[in-house]
Amino acid sequence: MDTSVIINQMAVLFILLAIGFLIGKLKILTPDGNRVLTKVVLYIALPCTILNSVFSSELSVSASDTFFYLLMCFLSFALAFAVAIPIVRFSRGDKANHGLLTYMSVFSNCGFMGFPVTIAIFGAVGAFYTAIFNIPFNLLSFSVGLMLVAGKGGKFNPKLLFNPPLIASVLAIPIAYFDVTPPFAVAEAIRLTGGMTTAGAMIVIGSALSYIPARNVFTEWRVGLSTALRLVLIPLFTWLIFRMFISDEVMLGVLVVLSAMPTAAQSTMFAISYDGNEKIASAGVLVTTLLCALTVPLLVFLLL
Repeated sequence: MDTSVIINQMAVLFILLAIGFLIGKLKILTPDGNRVLTKVVLYIALPCTILNSVFSSELSVSASDTFFYLLMCFLSFALAFAVAIPIVRFSRGDKANHGLLTYMSVFSNCGFMGFPVTIAIFGAVGAFYTAIFNIPFNLLSFSVGLMLVAGKGGKFNPKLLFNPPLIASVLAIPIAYFDVTPPFAVAEAIRLTGGMTTAGAMIVIGSALSYIPARNVFTEWRVGLSTALRLVLIPLFTWLIFRMFISDEVMLGVLVVLSAMPTAAQSTMFAISYDGNEKIASAGVLVTTLLCALTVPLLVFLLL
């Protein structure tokens, strides 16, 4: 992989993020408008990106590789929990925030941020592997993850798992296996709609970050722990462990890059919904999103 190409692609993504931040600050895109755009990207454009990744003629991933990679994804979350839980538990600070900090450390923004980054670096196969990674992410985030943030007040709602991105991710497996090819008009419509994902996702993230008061970032020293875990320690352990089991460089690369994505935006939404510390969650999302512009290219250069 040419590091300069990766840096240039990351620069493009962060220009889009800056555009979103600017139009958020100028109130061109209000919080209400951003929620609408989020739904368009999340429930329409992103599923189309996932489906388009398996319709691509460039994609040639066998069923055995797909299920092997799915297993590796589940194991990568197990590894992330094994690294994060003891470090967070023995850290200083209010124990009431340990669950939220653990969630912020384990769960990455593998959807909104993951797809644009892996597509930029790895192409269509990157989008496919990212779609597979989002299956355990959704299953665990809306169950174990929700419990971590909400504590005893968190109740698992199975309806949350029936969301378009997860459904599209699951459908992508048999579509790829049976090499399903839709009519040209359908495939082209899906491709064009999926093309909204990258720009739309980055603008949504940038706009959302513009609503976070700067004081929330610079007064929250506790996000340093989750930031180090999310952007450095967990990706490093993922690379060290899984390179012993995964021989395919692209498969390993996508897994490591997704493990290095910033904190999941859902941490803020969960914190708001279940009376968690929204200040910590928002600060963590902002700091990790900004820093990953440096850490991801460096990670790819050093490890991949």
